Amino acid sequence: SERELLDAAPPEADQVKPRVSGDPRFHALLSEMGELHDRKQQDYGRETDPFANVRASEEIGIPGWKGAWMRARDKVKRIDNFCRKGTLANEGVRDSWMDLAVYSLICLILFDETKEAACESDDEAARIRERMAVG
Repeated sequence: SERELLDAAPPEADQVKPRVSGDPRFHALLSEMGELHDRKQQDYGRETDPFANVRASEEIGIPGWKGAWMRARDKVKRIDNFCRKGTLANEGVRDSWMDLAVYSLICLILFDETKEAACESDDEAARIRERMAVG
């Protein structure tokens, strides 16, 4: 019936309730991290690969996710120094924490790509074995 269709229709944009779960500061920081990544990508990435600078480690045989982790560890060391000394000489500790969070996400993305590539390779190997078994 027409009433059922009206009841099933999605609400208008002004009737959609905002997300209320979690801390709004957390979600604001996630948004800030995305903006930080976008800004830095302009300096470090390429149009075709926003992680080109991190993947550079692959040129010397180190997977990109490990290269990203090494950069993250640099940020951890800076934060450790802040914890010991209470100050940093160049960038603030907040910047280091934001960079650490962004590098963590980049590590995860590149690690997942590695796992996906391995799965694709395993799938391709299985298809080749099947073709060989049939022939």
